[in-house]
Amino acid sequence: MRHKVSFLKRFYDLPINRKQLIALCTSEVISIVGLVGVGAFLIIAGGRRMLVNQAQSELAVTEINYNIKINQMGFGFRGQSDNAAIIAAAKAHAISQRLDSTLQQQVKQILQNEVKAREIEYATLVGKDLRIIVNANADRIGEIFNPSNLVGEVLKNPQQIKTSEIVSWAELAKEKPPLPVGVEGYDALIRYTVTPVRNPQTQEVLGALVSGDIVNDKPPIVHQTVVTLGGGYSAVYSRQPNGEFALATAEQDTNTDKQVQENQGVRYVSLPDTALLSAAVEARGKPVTQRIAVEGQTYTVAARALLNFAGETVAILVRGTPETALNALLRQSLLLQGGIAVLALSVDVLLATLLARAIARPIRHLQQVTQAFSGGNFQARAQVSSADEVGQLAATFNQMADSIVSTWQIEAIAQEQARLNAQLQQEIAERTRTEEALQQSEALLREKNQLLEQTLEKLRSTQAQMVQAEKMSSLGQLVAGIAHEINNPVNFIHGNLTHAHQYTQDLMGLIQLYQQHYLNPPQAIQAEIEAIELDFVIEDLMKLFKSMQVGTERIQEIVLSLRNFSRLDEAEFKAVNIHEGIDSTLMILGNRLKAKPEHSGIEIIKNYGQLPSVECYPGQLNQVFMNLLTNAIDVLEEHNRQRSPQEIKANPGTIRISTEMIEADWIAVYIADNGLGMTEEVRSRIFDSFFTTKPIGKSTGLGLSISYQIVTEKHGGKLYCHSTLRQGTEFVIELPVRQQIHAPHNLMRSVASV
Repeated sequence: MRHKVSFLKRFYDLPINRKQLIALCTSEVISIVGLVGVGAFLIIAGGRRMLVNQAQSELAVTEINYNIKINQMGFGFRGQSDNAAIIAAAKAHAISQRLDSTLQQQVKQILQNEVKAREIEYATLVGKDLRIIVNANADRIGEIFNPSNLVGEVLKNPQQIKTSEIVSWAELAKEKPPLPVGVEGYDALIRYTVTPVRNPQTQEVLGALVSGDIVNDKPPIVHQTVVTLGGGYSAVYSRQPNGEFALATAEQDTNTDKQVQENQGVRYVSLPDTALLSAAVEARGKPVTQRIAVEGQTYTVAARALLNFAGETVAILVRGTPETALNALLRQSLLLQGGIAVLALSVDVLLATLLARAIARPIRHLQQVTQAFSGGNFQARAQVSSADEVGQLAATFNQMADSIVSTWQIEAIAQEQARLNAQLQQEIAERTRTEEALQQSEALLREKNQLLEQTLEKLRSTQAQMVQAEKMSSLGQLVAGIAHEINNPVNFIHGNLTHAHQYTQDLMGLIQLYQQHYLNPPQAIQAEIEAIELDFVIEDLMKLFKSMQVGTERIQEIVLSLRNFSRLDEAEFKAVNIHEGIDSTLMILGNRLKAKPEHSGIEIIKNYGQLPSVECYPGQLNQVFMNLLTNAIDVLEEHNRQRSPQEIKANPGTIRISTEMIEADWIAVYIADNGLGMTEEVRSRIFDSFFTTKPIGKSTGLGLSISYQIVTEKHGGKLYCHSTLRQGTEFVIELPVRQQIHAPHNLMRSVASV
């Protein structure tokens, strides 16, 4: 208590200006520390939650990449289960008949082709007695082959099985497949498919086709995830029967200063401990997360257990999301908050100084005048600079002094008054200079705040453009993947239609031959012919094959358009036919161009000129065509909603696409619609980021901004538009045929400029 009283006494004894400065600084420091601490806590907590969600999402992508190969194996071997040679071999084995050497060699060649084409290790035909009929590698005919009882399960329940299992080194030594480098002497993680082989006439299960792909030491399994997700850490661990974990394959990309390229990162990097793997096993297929430092790089790591057919954990998928972006955000936030704190403290010191001049200085002056007057200087007078208590005290002191020296001569009073006036003018001038300095400081502060707002707006715009570009890149990869997955079964169907048609014609010819030479069939056959309407079936079957042929050809055209639009199977920068990109985009948008009950169709008029191949980034240029055509379709649909059916019929919605050479080495693309048009005010802002005239939630306002950047910055071209209100809009794209610089502009350059 005594120390508290002593401290308060020392505080009370301080000058007024110091009391004010201490009070203001203390309150400001408390406020700043509280705000900075709470802000940093909220940013860190939110960032951690975002990283956990991102890691779990990227883990789902890792699982998709892991399952792509096993799905492809299942599709391929499901087709081979209908192969005539394989069915014949299974039939012969089922009746204990020795396989003809020619048939055995034919089946072995089929299985070896599957191993080579799909880059797998196992392709084996197994009979109902669980013995090998034919296999692709070392000759094991007659051996019992029932890995993890999968063949037995398929024979009991004839459905295809896809699963991951652990294969022993003893089994691998018997099979002697072409193993990846480094897989020798230990058990390995393998992806199996077991497909039933049926008798096509009786649907009886004759045996099973077993395919197997070893995961160990195969970098593409994790490399594709690292490339797709822009870096990080990806790994697959196998769990041995004794519960120990073994690294099957892994890759870490430590490049944090630039976008991940197609080069390979650091392979076979293990986690520092297996605690996360054990937690994933206990979670039984649910994702678990943990922060882990791998080779000096901190990641938010998500892991999920893969269960085999028996429901036991045999593998762990691991995906690590780098925390580089979060750490950079925290550093920037703390630096910004620190700068604001220093600025706030500086303003507090300035305010304390001004208050000291306004309060403490007049009191100190009055004290000095009083001491001078009591020392014999009867000319001393206090300056009254305000009407507050200090001013009133000074005025009272002056009245008292005036009453004491009322008998002084008028000349002395005038001189003293002149001196006081000069002093007052000096103080007024000093205060005027102080106020001017304060105004300049306030103006500078406003200018810095405005600059900071502009900088934040540029950062927000650049970040949104980067996210949009990444979305379009991911969309292109998804479109290309879907086109590839559709293309294989469609080609299989399309290729077999011709044979099916020929076989059907042969059977119909045989039926007609029977009818010619067997004019009076039994009554039961005649009744069945009338019941099934044989003549109609023969006539309609040919039409059916023709319809199937047209359908598969249409699907192939759509797949080709999707591949042309995504351009992921070609070099990023190359000379291409611009017309192909426009046609591919129109094919994708074809559904929106057709007439539907809720809106009328849109007519496309193409007027293509003779254009050479143009050097460009095809995928990005297709994105520009997509944005412009989508906007035109939206405008025409909105225009049709405002018109009657008679008006639409008289002037239907039309999009006109024209191309031409405008100079020796420049081409132009014109995309025009007869929609609503736009005002000059809207036209002048259409390429601004986040500007849109569409309802909230229907547009981000980034499509035309990104298109403008792609055409002007990445291709050195021009993008502008002409529009007349209620008459329509025309966008013009001008591009050089040859590019001077083949290196893409990095969007991060915008961030650097900010």
